Amino acid sequence: MDIVPLIKNKPAMKQSINRQPDCSIYPGEYVPFLNEKEVKEAIHRTDKRDIIHPAVNILEQTTSYKIEVVIPGVERDELLIYVNGNILSICAVNNEKINSALRNLQVQEFSYKWFDRHILLPEDADSTFISAEYRAGIVVVHIPKSAKPINNPHTRIIVY
Repeated sequence: MDIVPLIKNKPAMKQSINRQPDCSIYPGEYVPFLNEKEVKEAIHRTDKRDIIHPAVNILEQTTSYKIEVVIPGVERDELLIYVNGNILSICAVNNEKINSALRNLQVQEFSYKWFDRHILLPEDADSTFISAEYRAGIVVVHIPKSAKPINNPHTRIIVY
């Protein structure tokens, strides 16, 4: 799924990803959604060496699944989490790092622009009531279980 040939003469990448200002229903601080299509296209065009596939912990609990993903150094509004069918996708765009590429750095020992991880969910995972939170560099996703197999529609997940 993530294997795309390296394109040598790729077009210049936009310097930031647009937000969809009318799509957030976060109860509290307003956090707009990233534009999903633009993020997917930008990841597809990006040199695969610039994309990090973060570490994941998956815990099966009695009534749910708990997934923890380590994504340090990004803000909550830079996260894109969605389910399509039985695949959970977690992406992050570090716009600060993309824009810092335009500056002259004396020393840069680490850098990450994109995080991208796809997790195959079991048949009994129900994406209808998924919740996600981001704290201290870790995304925690809680996915309830269903008594029977579910056909999950495409669902965007708000990160609290």
